[in-house]
Amino acid sequence: MKMILRLLLLTLLLGAAPAGAAEVLSKIAAVVNDDIITTYQLEKELATQMAVEARGRNLPAAEYAGLRREVLDRLIEESLVMQRVRNLGLAVSDAELDEAIADVLRQNQISRDQLQQAVSAQGLTFDEYRERLRRQILRFKLIGHEVQSKVEVSTQDVRDYFREHIEEYRGDPTVTLSYLVFSIPSGATLTNTQVQAIRERAREALALLRQGEDFYSTLFIYSTDPGVEGGNLGTFTEEELSSSFARAIAGLEDGQITELIENPEGFYILKLESRNPGPIRQFDTVKEDIRRQLLEQQRETRFREWSAGLKKDAFIDIRI
Repeated sequence: MKMILRLLLLTLLLGAAPAGAAEVLSKIAAVVNDDIITTYQLEKELATQMAVEARGRNLPAAEYAGLRREVLDRLIEESLVMQRVRNLGLAVSDAELDEAIADVLRQNQISRDQLQQAVSAQGLTFDEYRERLRRQILRFKLIGHEVQSKVEVSTQDVRDYFREHIEEYRGDPTVTLSYLVFSIPSGATLTNTQVQAIRERAREALALLRQGEDFYSTLFIYSTDPGVEGGNLGTFTEEELSSSFARAIAGLEDGQITELIENPEGFYILKLESRNPGPIRQFDTVKEDIRRQLLEQQRETRFREWSAGLKKDAFIDIRI
């Protein structure tokens, strides 16, 4: 069902020609067995693809010609697919369509009115949208009928994929930090001279650390100064750090010290104790996701092979 949902959403986003597209004189673009593809169909689909890929820019002639041929090839494949669907007597009931639309609403947390508005914005009536969904589901059914028996993913396949893509299954990387802060008293009105004095003490501490003094020894030396604190700050992902802290530790290696970090609360010095690339998720928690992914990849590959054979055996006459 997840694969169906992706197909349905793709149809919603890419499957409509822009509203108000000029109707062109329709000629035969290609003959596919007993079916024809018209130039009107081709130009309509091409306009949609142009809106997605070109995004308003003018494509070079060669790129435009290549895109036009890709669209025609896709229409030829769709024609062959629908012919096979008819031969096999596959069908999608209204009840199945209603269930698919309900899944789209549920998965995307939108109302039916919102979906209808989105469909309308793409230049489709809701009936046209339902028909496009019907064709997508028919294609999914055909894949199941023609290639499902040739698709198999073993537990070893899943384990091999997990090992080869292990970095994709890491959690967020983290850093462990120690800190030393020379605080500016809150609620107090300090002169520039007083703030400068606090800054100078912080710079002295930083200089000691640069000379190799132990971080906690330095903290002890300055611990009698008002507002001086320090110790283990904790372990964080980069997103959890303030922007000033994240910038300060960027590029540091384990054991290195930041420059002085100034903010309204005071003057901070951070020590990067360690970087952790992130924990690897347990195989058992991801194996079913991997299996589904591999099955979908195999289904698509087998379907492409099957479709190529279908095209090889078909009568196809391209007339443009």
